[in-house]
Amino acid sequence: MTLRGHLKSINGELTGARVGTVLITGAGSGIGRAIAERFLKEGYRVVAVGRRIGLLNDLKNNAPAGRVLVHAADLTKQADIVAIANALQGNSEFGSGLSVLVNNAGIFTRATFRESDDSVWTNIFQTNLLGPVRLTRALLPLLEKNRGVVVNIASTLGLRSIAGTSAYSALKAAMVNWSETLAVEEGPLGVRVNCICPGIVDTPIQDFHWQPNAEKIKLGALQPLGRIGRPEDVAHAVWSVAGPGSEWMTGSVLKIDGGINLV
Repeated sequence: MTLRGHLKSINGELTGARVGTVLITGAGSGIGRAIAERFLKEGYRVVAVGRRIGLLNDLKNNAPAGRVLVHAADLTKQADIVAIANALQGNSEFGSGLSVLVNNAGIFTRATFRESDDSVWTNIFQTNLLGPVRLTRALLPLLEKNRGVVVNIASTLGLRSIAGTSAYSALKAAMVNWSETLAVEEGPLGVRVNCICPGIVDTPIQDFHWQPNAEKIKLGALQPLGRIGRPEDVAHAVWSVAGPGSEWMTGSVLKIDGGINLV
């Protein structure tokens, strides 16, 4: 059954249960797409943000009518972030109900410190850290109004680096620290902030995504649980820290990595 069909089949159960709107960056594929689909199943409206409009429209076309708003944007550009905020502030259906922001979009560049020149550091910084910072700043008024939640997608490499990931690991570590600081500052204003740190997840951002399954099985053996992650694993974690029942959870840094951070 398609996502649209599944959602229609439970539509009666969701009547009146649309508890808010979630904005997800990098929503067109991989972890972002899985997060969007999970929140749709839970009755949320979704603002899907990404660079590739075709992927965003595919998500929209496979969801019930009126439940997905797509917005093509490059988060390294301040003008695009301002456009997102303006579009939401002027949208009574999606904007007024914004209760969850998921900063998921990111890039991964494998390079040692000697190999990583200023352009590598700048590109990763602008996409993986400065973009989320700017977007969160722009949307905080709506999130504060709705006592909302920010979920930042970092990485276990931000907790324990490995060779060849100098810039990426350093900036994911910065995201972890920023998440904790933001949780302290925004808590009194009713906004919760949590950070998810995925391990090795099979998404298009990874080189091995395009390799034969045998390569993925080899990678899976590195985890105590014996397999690499799926986007749905991370989506479940995001729901667990943003959905009902997590109202006393803020400043948490949650590893979703099959245990690889322990070995």
